[in-house]
Amino acid sequence: MTIGTARTGAPASWPIVVAAAAVLVINLDTMVNIALPALTRDFSVEVSEIGWLVICYVLTYACLLVTTGRLADAYGHERVVRLGLALSVVGLTGCGVAPTWAWFLAGRVLQGAGAALVLGAAPALVTLSVPADRRARALGQFQFGVALGFVAGPPVGGLLLIWWDWRAVFLIRAPLAAALLALVVLRPTGLDAPDRTDRPPLDLAGALSLGAAVAGGLLALNRGGQSGWSSVPVLIGLAAVPVLGGVWIVIERRAVSPALDPRLFRSPSFAVANLLSAAANATMFMIWLLVPYYLLTTRAYPTVVGGLLLAANPLAMALIAPLAGRGSGRFGAGRVATVGLAVQSGGLVALSRLGEATPAAVVALSLGTVGLGIGLFTVPNMSLVMGSIAREQQGVAGALTQMARTVGVVSGVALGSLELTRIRAGEAARTGVAASDPATFLPAFRTVFLAAAIVAAAAAVVSLARAGDREPNRPAT
Repeated sequence: MTIGTARTGAPASWPIVVAAAAVLVINLDTMVNIALPALTRDFSVEVSEIGWLVICYVLTYACLLVTTGRLADAYGHERVVRLGLALSVVGLTGCGVAPTWAWFLAGRVLQGAGAALVLGAAPALVTLSVPADRRARALGQFQFGVALGFVAGPPVGGLLLIWWDWRAVFLIRAPLAAALLALVVLRPTGLDAPDRTDRPPLDLAGALSLGAAVAGGLLALNRGGQSGWSSVPVLIGLAAVPVLGGVWIVIERRAVSPALDPRLFRSPSFAVANLLSAAANATMFMIWLLVPYYLLTTRAYPTVVGGLLLAANPLAMALIAPLAGRGSGRFGAGRVATVGLAVQSGGLVALSRLGEATPAAVVALSLGTVGLGIGLFTVPNMSLVMGSIAREQQGVAGALTQMARTVGVVSGVALGSLELTRIRAGEAARTGVAASDPATFLPAFRTVFLAAAIVAAAAAVVSLARAGDREPNRPAT
């Protein structure tokens, strides 16, 4: 049976709805960002250690993404999405009832595994449900739904913090994931899994070696600033990157059906698209790491107000995503993505100029501008990557887009935290106050966002080289 074949009676848009809803549930994790100060207080951990909350979650799914994408191609994308939702229910519940920081981090690991299953399969549900020439438009619709999770997370999280406490941001999502799982079981997408005779070899060795190499590098990058670059865990992580990367290349060159063929990276368009995705998400994620502290601590906004202001970023992303999908077909995916990076850079510059008395409307406008830019960038760039890989490997293609995003997110967390700590220490030495004093935060905040703006501007310049690129239209196989 051909991959992507729809059974009679299945609505054509239903796979897109299911994929977007599943990722929306995952992306409601932005509720956690507005709860970061409360989590820091409740578990008595330092701000520098709160990064483990992100790392345990993100590092887990970074390691597993290509593997879950491969599993989805072999056993069915809808089946893997359902499994991911089920595991998410377990992980969310574990976080919500955690009595200790260690227990909480274990729940985040389970959440990460569930997210890997959903994120590794959901984009393929979209691309396999439409012809290749409608891929960008369908991905725009998908990203609109996906961004709604980012939009709803901060304000809903703020309300929950008023009515209950930080545990609610986890416990409220467990029944949502369970309800969606039940709905998909009762009303399948209609996209058939491959027959046993058509099922590609899993090549788990290749997928896991690549995931482990990425995870080792990200872990070393994150802990280098905290534990020191000469610490044993960091050195092991750094050494694992070339070793496991070499193992991955050897395995894939010998594989009959490689999970991810290294030769794809010989294509400048393919390699640049993934590099730019990492850079764009690294600079954008500074918002989710640092802006909650600016809104709730420096500005002392109520959690609901802080959540609503933070939501301006993903709201702009959601509103522009469908237009980005249509525009990439008309003007060229590379051109639209380049404009997006330039707009994102401008928004980051605006964030670098926020102060103690900046009007709330200006804060929202600055956050929205960054969201507008990342929304314009993501859809065409994602379509370029997925169009470069055969339709029978769309699970791996979608997983790769999420892995590039993840590399950017974790790099942004690590470098942003490291730079913030360094600058606050410098401010403390200059002014004679403690580095943890709130007075040192705002100067460091501004400098970090200015650096992020420079990186985004450099990415826009690099993107100019492929500005006329259009998505390749691979035929169904």
